[in-house]
Amino acid sequence: MDLIASKAFAVLKDKGVDRLYHANSVTTSCQFLRRAALLSRGFCERAALPQTAQASDDIDAREGLLFDIFTDSVDIHHRASRANVYGPVLFVLDREKLQKLNTGRIWITKTNPINWDKVRKRSERWFESIEEVKADFTVGTFDHMVVFRHSGGELPIDDSLEKIVLDDPELVVAKNGLDYWSMAYGSLKLAMTEGRLVVGIEKRKCAAGCKCATAHKNISRSRLMFIPQPYP
Repeated sequence: MDLIASKAFAVLKDKGVDRLYHANSVTTSCQFLRRAALLSRGFCERAALPQTAQASDDIDAREGLLFDIFTDSVDIHHRASRANVYGPVLFVLDREKLQKLNTGRIWITKTNPINWDKVRKRSERWFESIEEVKADFTVGTFDHMVVFRHSGGELPIDDSLEKIVLDDPELVVAKNGLDYWSMAYGSLKLAMTEGRLVVGIEKRKCAAGCKCATAHKNISRSRLMFIPQPYP
């Protein structure tokens, strides 16, 4: 259910949500930075922009979500002490500045769409009123995502992007000895220049007990997530 953005943001503020978060691969994130905007899966596909495939792509296509932009209320990597499945690049967005975009309406999920094959009712998929959001939205619940559905698949972030946090897999490319983090950092910085953005990129500092190294040791996954595809 679509919610009036100003009212939804007011509830998020009351619940202590000062920032929204979006994680993705280096390849996909570079497209965002070149355009100073978060882009939906459908936008990138239609514009023939390189993007990394996601496990949720088929579900998003089937459920009509390809032109939607999803954000979280917390840094999932930090909260779950594991690598974010969507990628090592975390966009940290200022909620108050996002609110000034006047996006009109936003939606908030009750259940992650990855599980929608088990949840058929709309009332079980989406918060249907501001009153429901006030009562039941829980900060840090991974099912509860703020979704921008009325922005044409493009959400400008030139004013609201506070910083980027980039994971460090501590891996080196065998051929040239360049480490993955430095290569990812350089690619993001170059894309940022093209998008005329100036924002800091922080190397993630994991808390004790974080299990992200397990995911990073999967070389096929790390190549996919950290090494950028050539830009046409």
